Amino acid sequence: MPYGDVIDTWDGPETFDRDCVFDDLDQAKLCYQHGEVIGRIIGGESREDGLHITARVSDTAKGRDAVTLVRDGVLDSFSVGFIPIESERDKAGITHRRRVRLLETSIVSWPAYQNARLTGQRDSDALKETKETRKETTMDDNEMMDLLKSMQDEQRGLKAAIAKTAGGRETPRIVGGEYRSRGEYLQALARGDEAAAKIMEECRDLIVTGDTGDTATWIADDLRLITERRKVSNLLTHDSLPATGMSMEYHVVTSDTTVADKQANEGDALTFGKLTFGTKSADINTYGGYTSLSRQVIERSTTPMLNTALRALQNAYAKVTEKAVRDHLYGEIKTQRDGTNHIDTAKTLANMGINDWVGLIVDAAEMADDRNVALTRLAVSKDVLKALVGLKDTGDRFFNLSGDGSDTIGSFDLTGVAGEFMRVPVVMLPKAEAGTAAFIDPASVTVWESGGPTQLTDGSVTKLTNDYSVYGYLSVATTLADGLIPVKFAAA
Repeated sequence: MPYGDVIDTWDGPETFDRDCVFDDLDQAKLCYQHGEVIGRIIGGESREDGLHITARVSDTAKGRDAVTLVRDGVLDSFSVGFIPIESERDKAGITHRRRVRLLETSIVSWPAYQNARLTGQRDSDALKETKETRKETTMDDNEMMDLLKSMQDEQRGLKAAIAKTAGGRETPRIVGGEYRSRGEYLQALARGDEAAAKIMEECRDLIVTGDTGDTATWIADDLRLITERRKVSNLLTHDSLPATGMSMEYHVVTSDTTVADKQANEGDALTFGKLTFGTKSADINTYGGYTSLSRQVIERSTTPMLNTALRALQNAYAKVTEKAVRDHLYGEIKTQRDGTNHIDTAKTLANMGINDWVGLIVDAAEMADDRNVALTRLAVSKDVLKALVGLKDTGDRFFNLSGDGSDTIGSFDLTGVAGEFMRVPVVMLPKAEAGTAAFIDPASVTVWESGGPTQLTDGSVTKLTNDYSVYGYLSVATTLADGLIPVKFAAA
């Protein structure tokens, strides 16, 4: 058994120190592959490099097989079975064995410690022993069987302890897993349950991150419900709000003159450019609503009544926050379209043919490439979407609406009000101003948000009611103006 070698085990890395004490060395057995006993340890010596043992192989079928495999070089390694008595774990997490009870040493094919090798073996005429030696061996075998039975009992105890430890390892805590539904959670929150209050705090950033992998199913469903009802908001970049403050500052690029070019001559200065940043601020607003439930409903009704009330609040929260994001995005598109940051068409929307639309996308792709932004999607108002879907050539549509068309340049899912045009995703902007169309990079607008799934306010001790609210803090701002490329159709 080598000293100082470090191996990985189920319980972490371990090593045997040079001063490790091996108890019961004289009672340890020699086994084959940690299974059948084939002999016993008759001597041991602790040297500088490790523990060296001498073992005697019994004249059994398995013993003779083991000797043959050792002689042929098939088996050349040792492995030990032990019970730790004194151990110490260092700062690196390595467990140092200081004192162990040696149960058995096995001849094995693949040792845990790669340097635990057989250093030699010799034949013995003891296989042709006298009757006196046979008698002594028989007595030793009887004693050995008693010790083996005791050792097996200890090993079973060790396996049970290991299984219990491995099976009892703490699994990642599921946020909200203590409650089967939002209604049951609300009841606990109404009672002032500390665990329920802690869940409310832990869920503060879940709407923003979308990380619902370690949350209870009912919380994950709540967050998906809010997210799925905000179609325009989901097109943009989301981030978490700072922990405090009524407004927030964010950085934007005000000028970029950076450029790279070929070095004219060796030793010449490279081309110089400069990136200038500016700071803008955005207000942090609160959005939410509440409802009032009687204590009788909270304490005695079935939980679906509470769930229904909370779901209605979540729908309202999703709607009002979506409107806030839409108002900002639609306003920004209009401002840039009426300014200089847009792409012009030579024809009115009604006169745009398929070739005009193809040319528009090609021009937009070139502009996006020059600005180093992504041509992620084309967002359009309802009238523009109808004009696209209605494009025809000798009676045949250019867009596949049924899912099985051919010779088309795009497709639309009318139930989802989304499609694809020359591999550019097309989405509809609900309630956008007529004639709105813009290519949008998600980084162009950022939505900062934080909010918990529910909040319990003070209850009335005279009316026996409690108020529940769904609320959140939200801020939205344009962070990359070049990421928006509005389309300005020719005036009629």
